[in-house]
Amino acid sequence: MKQDMKIDLVYLWVDGSDKSWRAQKDKWLEIIKGQKPVYRDAAVEARWRDNGELRYSLRSVEQFVPWVNHIYIITGFGQVPKWLNINHPKITIVPHEQIFPSDALPTFNATAIEMCIPNIPGLSEHFLLMNDDLFFNRPLSPNFFFDRHGRALVRFSNHSGRTKDIEQWKSRVDEYNQTLILSAEFIHRVFGRNVYKYRPSHGIDPYIKSSWIECRTHPKIAPQIDSQIYNKFRTNTEVQRWIFNLYDLIHGRARFIHSRARKFTRHKFTDAIYNTLFAFQIKNSPVYCMDTVSGRDAILRAPIFCINDSADTSDKILENNARFMQERFPNKSSFEK
Repeated sequence: MKQDMKIDLVYLWVDGSDKSWRAQKDKWLEIIKGQKPVYRDAAVEARWRDNGELRYSLRSVEQFVPWVNHIYIITGFGQVPKWLNINHPKITIVPHEQIFPSDALPTFNATAIEMCIPNIPGLSEHFLLMNDDLFFNRPLSPNFFFDRHGRALVRFSNHSGRTKDIEQWKSRVDEYNQTLILSAEFIHRVFGRNVYKYRPSHGIDPYIKSSWIECRTHPKIAPQIDSQIYNKFRTNTEVQRWIFNLYDLIHGRARFIHSRARKFTRHKFTDAIYNTLFAFQIKNSPVYCMDTVSGRDAILRAPIFCINDSADTSDKILENNARFMQERFPNKSSFEK
């Protein structure tokens, strides 16, 4: 890594239990009803539920990546975590109003928010983007995310079930994968590069601000992004921030690393064979799970892990996950009051 490289960290956070926020969300859901092809789970409670992850995620930052230059937490509706030490020199709260066109607000769409990240005042050239349900799990150096030339080290997995007929492929997958395919479609149409096989690993992602802006303002890409930041909720007609990683790949600003997650299914024998065969790739791959009880072994071995919340997450799983976070990161960080 370049010796003088500063690497910032960006979070998106919302408190879905806030009454005024919920009132606005319900109001806009009613207004846009039937107007946009909204994700089936675009407005489920789990998408905005605050399970306290940010507190523990920040503990993992202080414990394992103290070299992070600055931390930006993007929030809306005047929300700030009550426990957060907003006077910490490394912390800046970024309200939506600071990075969005005023006529695009309010927004309840994380994809739209992500498109505006380079508008953060003072954001460093190299930065990491993570949701609050992601955690660093062991000491990691900057070289885990950027190489000595400043290129982003992007972890990916392979799409399955691809067909030459892109529209047919999109019709068979869920909304999230449709947006990934659309992102690759733009790269293919604009630059003539076939990048459909790649899909992002569920981890903490490295970006280069100037390259992101270069892609975002390309005359054949800007109209798409300019339009979708006005979507109040997620739709399946949006490009994902994955488009910026793909842009970096085809311009020599990123190295893609094949990521394989450790398997932890009920088929212990086949899992063991798989985990042995791909031990090298697994070692530095993030782990994604919903239940920390079932995924505990894989989580404890991973450099980064995600505890995902969904409409199917039971109260019991939420309790298990909260207990795990407290056990894994018991020590209060300087980011807390």
